[in-house]
Amino acid sequence: MGQIEIKDKLDSLLLHHLPFTEEFHVVYLLVETRKMLDRDNSRKYPILRFYCNWCVHTDKDSTAEMESIMKGIYRDIVTEIQNPALKNGKVKIIGFMYMEDLQVEMENFLKEYQLPNPLVSKENWLALVSLLVKILADQPINNPCPEIKSFSFLPAAEGCVLGRVDFTDKVGQYTHYSFGNAY
Repeated sequence: MGQIEIKDKLDSLLLHHLPFTEEFHVVYLLVETRKMLDRDNSRKYPILRFYCNWCVHTDKDSTAEMESIMKGIYRDIVTEIQNPALKNGKVKIIGFMYMEDLQVEMENFLKEYQLPNPLVSKENWLALVSLLVKILADQPINNPCPEIKSFSFLPAAEGCVLGRVDFTDKVGQYTHYSFGNAY
């Protein structure tokens, strides 16, 4: 199967199935996206490629790009634990829950390959995120940075995201950090 066939499949998916309503729509999008990137030998979209891989593995080792994101999350968590009055500590983890870095790379990918891009509109993106966190539930990222042993999304009610960050060493009295939000 060539790039034109993959593009045609992605075109059809993005034109006829938004907002996504089933997990298989998201998995199919990411699998076909990965095929497209592989055919081009493209390394331009490392976070998009990470999610393409993560959605089909029961656990995942980290990459340099994900390590950088997780270090920022860890710094914010430590700041919040050390000073609970600072509620800005969750900024990076909230961005990660909404997959903002993935959204930016997905938008650039769609533009580059001239694919329909209503996927990145707010309604369509939240539908994708809510399904993707279900797919990724209990599929941890192992050792995403030296300070974090694992990062996991957890099963949650419809419209919610829950997760857990397990630390390599205690942060104060804590061995882990739990997070959640509703869409």
